Amino acid sequence: MLENVKITKKFPFIIISFAITASFLIGLTAYYFAAQQLENAAISKLYSLLDSRKSALNAYFQMIEDDLRYQSQSITIRSSMIDFQSAWRGLPEPKKETLQTLYIDKNPFQSEQKSAYLDAGDDSLYTYIHTKYHPAFRHLSLTKKYYDAFLVDPFGNLLYSVRKEQDFATNLLKGQWKDTKLAELFRQINRNPVQGELRLTDFQPYLPSNNAPASFMGTAVFDALSNYIGVLIFQMPIEPMNDVMQVTAGMGETGEVFVVGRDLLMRSDSRFIEGRSILNTEVDTEAVNLALRGLSGTSVSEDYRGIVVFSAYAPFNFMGLDWVIIADTEKSEILAPLRKLGQILIAVGLVSCLVIFLIGYSLASDISNPIVAMTETMHRLARNELNININVSERQDEVGTMAKAMEVFKANAIERDKLQKKLSHMAHHDMLTGLPTRHLIMDRLKQITGEAERGNKMFAVMFADLDNFKSVNDSLGHHRGDEVIQATANILLESVREDDFVGRLGGDEFIVILKELDNVETAYRVADKLVKATARGLELMCHNLGVTLSLGVAIYPTDSRSAQDLIKMADKSMYVAKQNAKNQYFH
Repeated sequence: MLENVKITKKFPFIIISFAITASFLIGLTAYYFAAQQLENAAISKLYSLLDSRKSALNAYFQMIEDDLRYQSQSITIRSSMIDFQSAWRGLPEPKKETLQTLYIDKNPFQSEQKSAYLDAGDDSLYTYIHTKYHPAFRHLSLTKKYYDAFLVDPFGNLLYSVRKEQDFATNLLKGQWKDTKLAELFRQINRNPVQGELRLTDFQPYLPSNNAPASFMGTAVFDALSNYIGVLIFQMPIEPMNDVMQVTAGMGETGEVFVVGRDLLMRSDSRFIEGRSILNTEVDTEAVNLALRGLSGTSVSEDYRGIVVFSAYAPFNFMGLDWVIIADTEKSEILAPLRKLGQILIAVGLVSCLVIFLIGYSLASDISNPIVAMTETMHRLARNELNININVSERQDEVGTMAKAMEVFKANAIERDKLQKKLSHMAHHDMLTGLPTRHLIMDRLKQITGEAERGNKMFAVMFADLDNFKSVNDSLGHHRGDEVIQATANILLESVREDDFVGRLGGDEFIVILKELDNVETAYRVADKLVKATARGLELMCHNLGVTLSLGVAIYPTDSRSAQDLIKMADKSMYVAKQNAKNQYFH
């Protein structure tokens, strides 16, 4: 196949065809896999959100249940129930009109603040009892976020409420609000009062509370002798429910969790509907109907707004409540990364096709270019440019073999260069101390002299010689003498600046050059430092043989401008120091 096609065209054509086909298959596989992963991640996230909100909602109701059971058995509730009944019996008829006039009509506070009214000022027993217990009930309502709290006697008389709305002081068995959920809850408890047994109503509009959605939880109250004396009821608003359900963390832009009752109406507000959606918005979706049948799972269908969503659903039951809890996220948000991935894959595919095409046609130059590059490399190696990289040495063909041979040639050249540098270093540095020797010392001194002349700078040349060094070799041996020379070199290096210069002329003689001095006193201080540091450093090593340092100082340009003369003058000054007393410097 393709026998008559030139290999420069056939080879790229085959590579391009197979590469494009492979890229297409890989792209399709990646897209399908990403879609599955996104859906699985979305479902897992919805399940997690559903479980967390369900647990939080259950905890909310459980908290109210525990609190109601505790409060119903407290001394405050028992005594307040008995006291309010006594006060109720002492009120003049009509009792309802009397109390509503005192605590509603004549209440100086606005409707939302009527619970702040403590004393009606009529000097009645009821007002006295109200003043005694109302602060505790109001504090309970505020801290626990109950909308209201009620005390009802066994005859249906609503003896007390925190908020003083229109149901206050009415009779729940035969009064105006006998058909409300509050009255229904009272009748259920009152028919068969059982200590510790709680009852709960579903959310329904409650007219006395401006027709706002309300749920009631209540229980019977018994005195210390276990006699039934009335009912304690809490009215729960929707706001705490919304606080639980409308946590936006982890919900993204379109996610929400809400509760739906068996009547298909929302029991919590939607984050996407302005105003009140509880008991106003119907949710007749596949997820809700499945959950109402007691099932849990996920589905993809239209939500109550007609938008396609991923839904996780589960039933929610608590004390007779028969709700479902739904977690939704719009399908478009979940699949948005997939659409972006598709666009990226298309772009990458187009770029890949272009790259594959270029690579196919570049194969013809794959052999010639490395050969040209190696030819240039050989020219550069011939010019001793040993830092050049040989980039084709990993190839396994003939070009790679040539490159490996060139690597050997390069390695030999580098070794030869290192050997030359080592020999040059040995020629100009002392083998014992590593310090520059006489030839390098003079070269460096001439260089420093030229720099000082151009910059009008001052520097010092110091000629140093060890005192009594011969006694070390004679008494302790030449090995210890070598150690003393090495120690002296280290002391001199550590005592001067990094830019200063230390060299060894031979034997126990050293040269120190202090560059760029501000004044002569600086040179004297350094000379004194060198003498003292050497005496301290060699004292123990030389076993008190008196090995010290004599130092001669010459200053450029004060003493001379000649490098040779500066050495000679420093040498003469050193001998003067030895003749005087040793272990000192002289200028």
